[in-house]
Amino acid sequence: MALRFAFVAPLVATVAYAEPDAVAGHDAAWWRAASEARAADVETRHAELAACEEREAPPAYDAVDGYVTTGRRDGRLRYVKIRRCDEERAAFEAARADLDRFEEQARGSGVPPGWLR
Repeated sequence: MALRFAFVAPLVATVAYAEPDAVAGHDAAWWRAASEARAADVETRHAELAACEEREAPPAYDAVDGYVTTGRRDGRLRYVKIRRCDEERAAFEAARADLDRFEEQARGSGVPPGWLR
């Protein structure tokens, strides 16, 4: 029995998975480019959110709605509302959701995982 397994094991190891040429009408290059574009958008939106939070809404302002400062031209006091970066946060979350939907669509279509990397 051991001798028979010795001959069969190399044959099993040489059976390779044949990747399709295209899935859902698109080839590997298209799927990779689409995945990379969405991932780059997520990274860009995350960087924009981080920059906004650092510039506009640092942690020290968490419990504050705004602050008072003097105007440059006339010296009058004016109230400045703290920006909470809601638009940037929404854009980041939308980009992340788009990437997740795309990856789920790819999995559902049977795209090999290596095509998205």
